[in-house]
Amino acid sequence: ILPQTEVLVGNHKTLTDFLLPDWDNERPPSARELAVAAGEHGTRFVLVTGVMLPSKGKGTEQWVDNVLASAQGALTGEKFERFEASFVGAGDTLSAALASLLAAGSELQAAVGEALAFLDNSLDAGFRPGMGNVIPDRFFWALPPGEEEDGEPGEDPGSGPQGEPDGSNLPRQVH
Repeated sequence: ILPQTEVLVGNHKTLTDFLLPDWDNERPPSARELAVAAGEHGTRFVLVTGVMLPSKGKGTEQWVDNVLASAQGALTGEKFERFEASFVGAGDTLSAALASLLAAGSELQAAVGEALAFLDNSLDAGFRPGMGNVIPDRFFWALPPGEEEDGEPGEDPGSGPQGEPDGSNLPRQVH
C-alpha cells in the first residue's frame, strides 16, 4: 500500500517502529531519515507527529513538533503545546483533515498547516465521555459565538459545577 501513498501520516514512535525497526542509535531518527525509509517503499512524503521537543527549564510546558519531510529534508512544521491528556482518534482526525484538503486541491504544505491547526483546535475542544481517553471534537467550529461549553473566560476548566475540582486539571481546555 505504501507505493500508492502520497503522504504517510504517523506518530514519531510508530513510524520509527514501522519504518526503521532495527534503529539502534541513541538519538531518535529525524523526520528526514523516516522519509528516506518511507521513500524506499515508494512513499514521497511523511508527516511525523508528536516529536517531543526539549523543555527549556523545570516546570515549563512541553512542546511537540510535527514535521512534513521528504527524502531531501524537512519541508514544513508546526509546534504545539502538549496536552496533558490521552486522546483516541487524534491521528484519524489529522489524516482525514489532510486528505480532504488535498482532495479539494490545496497545496501540500498549506494543507499540512491547516490540518494541524484543525487537529489542535479539535483536541483543545475535546471531551471525555467517561473515564477513558479524550475524543477530539471535530465540530468545535459549529458552536455559535457565546455558546461555548467551557464557561467564562479564565474559569478553571478542571472544576465542576460548583467550582469543585473534577479531577482533570488539564493545562489546556479539554471538556
